[in-house]
Amino acid sequence: MFSLLLSSYHPFVRALFDVCAGWLIVYVTRGLWNQFRVASLLKHVPGPKTPSWLWGSEWDVHKAPPGVRYLEWKRQYGDVVKFKGALGRNLLAISDPRAVKYILEEHVFDFPKPQGVREWFRLLVGDGILVVEGKDAHSHQRKMFTPALNQNAIRPLLPTFYNIASLIADAIASKIDNSQNDIIEEDMQRWTNRFSLDTIGLAGFSYEFNSVSNTENKLSSSLESLTNSADNFASFVIKALFFTFPGILKLPSQKARYINSTRKELGKAATDMWNQAKAAGNIEDRTLMSLMMKADGADAMTQEEIATQLRTLVQAGYETVGCELAWIFYEIAKDHNVQKRLRDEVTATPSEPTYDDLLERTPFLDAVIKECLRLHAPVIELTHVAAHDSVVPLAKPLRDAGEVTMVIPRGTIIQIPVDVMQRDPEVWGSDSNQFRPERWLLADNEKHHREVWAFSTGPRKCPGRQFAMIEMKALIAILLRQFEFQLNAEKPIEPFWSFVVRTRVQGNKKSELPLLISKLKYDE
Repeated sequence: MFSLLLSSYHPFVRALFDVCAGWLIVYVTRGLWNQFRVASLLKHVPGPKTPSWLWGSEWDVHKAPPGVRYLEWKRQYGDVVKFKGALGRNLLAISDPRAVKYILEEHVFDFPKPQGVREWFRLLVGDGILVVEGKDAHSHQRKMFTPALNQNAIRPLLPTFYNIASLIADAIASKIDNSQNDIIEEDMQRWTNRFSLDTIGLAGFSYEFNSVSNTENKLSSSLESLTNSADNFASFVIKALFFTFPGILKLPSQKARYINSTRKELGKAATDMWNQAKAAGNIEDRTLMSLMMKADGADAMTQEEIATQLRTLVQAGYETVGCELAWIFYEIAKDHNVQKRLRDEVTATPSEPTYDDLLERTPFLDAVIKECLRLHAPVIELTHVAAHDSVVPLAKPLRDAGEVTMVIPRGTIIQIPVDVMQRDPEVWGSDSNQFRPERWLLADNEKHHREVWAFSTGPRKCPGRQFAMIEMKALIAILLRQFEFQLNAEKPIEPFWSFVVRTRVQGNKKSELPLLISKLKYDE
């Protein structure tokens, strides 16, 4: 039919045009029908008016400080909120605790990551544990990592964490010694980024990235460039549209160049790691690499499969830990009393705290980290999609409705706003927006079922949680034994939305955390 418009062209061209046009009509019609069906089934769910026919509420969410719109919507509409995404797509923001438990714990494989999110991770690291879906496929990949991430495997890694932290301490001390002042300004975001990269390299794979010592480290530079490219309109467009058009991530753009550069550098490092480990034959180590080498089927893994797993672990370990450590040092620098109490705890022993000290005898350090994870979760949205129509239980009925269940139609994108749940006054009290580590030392914690969702929960909970906690405690213990940290009043800090929520100076584009640092003076 459409080929009548091309009557002067070869019959094959006209036939091809008809096929393409027919496919496009089917695709668009199917998309519109799904949109209509989802909108009809969710018509009773409250939510904000759509400010833009093109972008929905996406631009409004993007330009506001991270998480602010979700918090406002919860106050106005309740624990389940419907809002429009780009091109009229229907999304749900769910902070109802019963529904979240159902989605993340009880039926997590019925709510996989959306195709756009999976495509993002596939382009960056390959088909690793961040991409695979389905219970069997995910369990197979998870079994490869978890033996190296339990307490017994992490315990011997503490000296490695301390050694890398000491390199940072030595570098800062040297800068102070060579300065004309007793106080210097240092970008702690840069140091925490490089600490997290070097620890995952050495402790995980016996591989030296040397990013702490080498300011020109290519992998670290690629990772930082990818982070700092997130806060612009082009990146917003990609993020807004990749739920509907995952292929947009492959189009030529600055973002695509940074993704390719990061993947290339991660791939080089992963190949070097594997080759070095095989050549050394160090399979008796308790590193993640050695346990991967001993895992069933390791010999049958292709080089790309090996590179994928290592790229995944380096990227995941670097991004979240580096970001969270920066926020911890921000909060420590902001409150002198918290800093002093924390220092007293980590200097209670003549030398660095032992593994058992960090695990059992540093309750305030544990509370500071948990409180920072609560207020500054690296990932503030857990994104899923309904694989099929699901009846989901609720803790409280929807506004203006009496039922404590709701139908989530197939194809609905679900955002679980972690920061909303972790700042809920009904759970955390009227001071839920304040940094108060003492709340974790109260005996009524279990009674109120307080949880930190920063590592997610259920079968897809981050397997590296314990690794990350000890890693963070090690750096804090080393640096607080030697230095005093203060905020720079002339450079106020704000959060910005990258892949994680990072620190930056207000009005700037680059991720950074400039703090004033001085040496501690102990009495002789």
